[in-house]
Amino acid sequence: VDKPHPYGGENWNEERVRQELKNNGINPFSNVYDISISADFNSGKTNSISLSGDGKSDSFGGDEFKNWFNLRAPGNIQIVGPLFNVEKR
Repeated sequence: VDKPHPYGGENWNEERVRQELKNNGINPFSNVYDISISADFNSGKTNSISLSGDGKSDSFGGDEFKNWFNLRAPGNIQIVGPLFNVEKR
């Protein structure tokens, strides 16, 4: 079960998120095969996240990825600071 929306809005399940992305001309990933980060360890900030999967790739700013992740993260899992890593399981 999703946690409550932090801004008081409605919660969307995975299918609703996919449909809204498609409605806005964005083809969502179904499978991610590789993920990497670019970070500035001197300033302590993750600059970008790069994803590859489904025959395409895309990159997002670290702040943008963090905001999206925190909106959809289960339970109390959150990215708190500006420097973070991602790992492939």
